[in-house]
Amino acid sequence: MAPADALELLTLGEKALPQPVDPKLVTHCPSVDLIALGTTDQQVLIYRLNGQRVYGAAQKAERLKIESIKWKPNGQMLAVAWSDGSVHLIGSESAKIVHQFSTGEAVSGITCMGWGSNATNKSSSSTKRNASWEEVLNSSGLQDDEKFSLDLPRDLSMIDIEISLPKLSLLAAGGSSDDVFCSRSSLDALFRPFDPKDNDSVDVMVVGTKEGEVHLTVYDSFIVGSFQLPRITSGALSRLIRHSSTNHCSTHSLLLRSSDPSALYLSFLDLRFISATSEYLSLLASRSTALQNLLRYINQVQSLMTSEWKSTQELPAKFLRSVSGDLKDKHECNIVQALYHSVVTGHNFPVVKEWLVDELSERGLKRWEKAVVTGLEGIRRLVHENMVPALDRCSVILSRLSGIAKFKGPNSSVGFSSQQISLITDTVACLHLVANKILMQAMDELDLFAAFSSWLRFQIDTLASDSSTPNDEEIEKESLIDHSKVLLYIEDCMTASPLEVYFGDSTPEELELGNVLAGQDVSMFDELDEQLQKEAQGLPYKKSLPRLEVLCKTLSWQSNAVFGQIAEAEKRNVRFGNPQHVGFCGQDGLIDMRMVELTSSVVLSYVLFARNDIPSSIQVTRTTFSVENGLSSVGDVDSSVVALGDGHIKDLKVINDITLLVLWSVKESSYILSIPYDGPPDGPKHPGAYYMDYFPHLQNSPTPITKSFSNAEVINHFHRYAIPNTGPFTAERLEVRVNAGNESNSSRVVVSGKDRQHYKVLAFPTSVRKDLINDVGIESDEEMTMSGGS
Repeated sequence: MAPADALELLTLGEKALPQPVDPKLVTHCPSVDLIALGTTDQQVLIYRLNGQRVYGAAQKAERLKIESIKWKPNGQMLAVAWSDGSVHLIGSESAKIVHQFSTGEAVSGITCMGWGSNATNKSSSSTKRNASWEEVLNSSGLQDDEKFSLDLPRDLSMIDIEISLPKLSLLAAGGSSDDVFCSRSSLDALFRPFDPKDNDSVDVMVVGTKEGEVHLTVYDSFIVGSFQLPRITSGALSRLIRHSSTNHCSTHSLLLRSSDPSALYLSFLDLRFISATSEYLSLLASRSTALQNLLRYINQVQSLMTSEWKSTQELPAKFLRSVSGDLKDKHECNIVQALYHSVVTGHNFPVVKEWLVDELSERGLKRWEKAVVTGLEGIRRLVHENMVPALDRCSVILSRLSGIAKFKGPNSSVGFSSQQISLITDTVACLHLVANKILMQAMDELDLFAAFSSWLRFQIDTLASDSSTPNDEEIEKESLIDHSKVLLYIEDCMTASPLEVYFGDSTPEELELGNVLAGQDVSMFDELDEQLQKEAQGLPYKKSLPRLEVLCKTLSWQSNAVFGQIAEAEKRNVRFGNPQHVGFCGQDGLIDMRMVELTSSVVLSYVLFARNDIPSSIQVTRTTFSVENGLSSVGDVDSSVVALGDGHIKDLKVINDITLLVLWSVKESSYILSIPYDGPPDGPKHPGAYYMDYFPHLQNSPTPITKSFSNAEVINHFHRYAIPNTGPFTAERLEVRVNAGNESNSSRVVVSGKDRQHYKVLAFPTSVRKDLINDVGIESDEEMTMSGGS
């Protein structure tokens, strides 16, 4: 039973797990009630509050380990980092891997993964408010006290055209198909229309590797690149162990270790590309990511189309090869000449008759029909429902990118020119042309094959009949056959389909042509049209140019070149600050970080950790820095140390800008303490309340204790929250979910058990939720007694 002055947390859910979990790999979704965790047997599991499993997956390679898991700030995705340096992004709605990328070729492990959201809007100090043209046109008149800043280029770029396009169709599952394209939920999550509201922020993922690098990604999967962390000591790598950011500051805080594993250093990461291209960064990054996903989709469709075409050729070729040898030996002709002879004269060579009746027969013809019709209809469907809509979306995105490049000019920081986008648009036009040619040819072949298969069935039935005189029914069947189409199919399609122009196998040299074309500053559309005209006239032509695979490779190479230039432009605007010593903590010590904005240009970075040299003590190092034009400069570095009696600190987590939660155990009882690590500088102070006193940080020696409490003083000065006791559960680790959308009831605490097979999801009592958000989280002795008795 909890003591009278300890408020009991509310149990929202709990779960007994079938396998042990790594307590460092437990995290609560920031937007919905989902718990993600990593098990000791390297599985990633996601549960609802009621314990229902939503997702479960294990890495196929047994040697790989889960290094880190992190939710996207809006809760739409979960990132899972593996020991080979790969990162998988799992959609919270689809429960499928929607993205995956590698942080490097020779990465031996991940040390930290952070995911933050940075605002890209202009300073709020402006006297003018950006308004859309629709707002102004629909308003009865401008108010005297309100000024509008009209921005036509911005409004044009924000017009939502993609939502009016039909949704992309699903691709068939199985084979080499990417699973993400096989379900509606994952496909919709992958191709979300651009929301103008998203233009106000950009999501940044920071991944630290054991090789002393950080890998930056924006908008889920747009890779900026990898950067070497600043070295603290000569010859020793620095490794990222914690990351922190805040919404309105483009500078991120990085906590590093070096050759001395106990020493902690703070470095600042200035992402100047957020402020340098803030006006169109969100649009640029999100549409580049969408274009990358479309390229994945287009390449997958191309692969499926090629597979369908090959299926139309393999079985018929097998049937035709079985008779070709005998025809050549006995009649000195090939199968095309023999069947053409049969259609024109009505006479069948004995070899053809034997082949039709004994080998092909009705059963073989049905297999032939199924292979050809299914394959050609599959090609028609893939072109009409998948390829053309995807190319249409590419055209819309490229139009947006071209508009940005033209408006910003050739010397802008966007990283690409309108000419490059024009060349990619030209390649998309080539794919449009080829796709339509394939669609028309597939429909023509279906029509011709229908006549051919009817004629073959008539021949098989007639030759297999005992009667030498055809009856009325057979005569009627033959009259319905369009023999001109039969002859066209035999001559033009039976042994060599015209679709081979687009689907034929390409040599490595021909595939390399795509890379050559991508590097040339010339239009391909006119050249392709000319080559197709030569092919239609039977003249020699460049066989590699109309190949669908070559064109898709060219599109990928051209687009990747632009992506690389965008990333390179952003990389030039990334800067690391000099590392600052902030304290000493053991290699497996308890550490957390927080960034707090004081003003638009002054930010505080807090590093909070449990001291190993002083039992039951917590040190908070506060670094003040200013940001001007995206560049940070370090100011004061101060520290404070508080000792919490003779209890044991099991874990600590920051829950908001002023409050630290500490899992504290004493005399076989565990509590969660609410400790203010800093209060509002100009805010009121409660009588009898404790506020940390900060003093200049000592760079090369441990910071002495600033304030020491006995167990009784800890109980009297700080909020204590008791963990509901529902059985043999011993709290061991904490994970918190901060307030989502500024809702006072959304804070959560996930407590992992010592046995690593049990966790509880807890919420704060209603009476103290407001205190956790708006106050310092502590009260005076008199107030504590009143609160405890309520």
